[in-house]
Amino acid sequence: MCRGCCCGTTRKHPQVDHEGIANVLDTMIGPHARLVRVECLWACEESNVVVVNPAVEARRHGARPAWVTQVNTVERARAVADWVRRGGPGLADPPPELGEMRSPAATRR
Repeated sequence: MCRGCCCGTTRKHPQVDHEGIANVLDTMIGPHARLVRVECLWACEESNVVVVNPAVEARRHGARPAWVTQVNTVERARAVADWVRRGGPGLADPPPELGEMRSPAATRR
């Protein structure tokens, strides 16, 4: 989860419950996943960004990381957490409310 430059800050998104979103992701993704916070993913125009990495088994079968953009509500964070609990990229379809996933190349400046 991007948390440094502008994602996760009230400077860019003053009405967003940044700590609530982080708490949902941290506590609801399940026991086989972990939340990693990074300083910047260089996708500031799409903030707040959460990258969901596939499980090892899914990666062996070609699954790639999914970049979920505009995670600016607790509800959207819950949708991400639910997807991760169900297996994430390559093992479970993302919920429709997350919309189209972006690739890292498409989001980089």
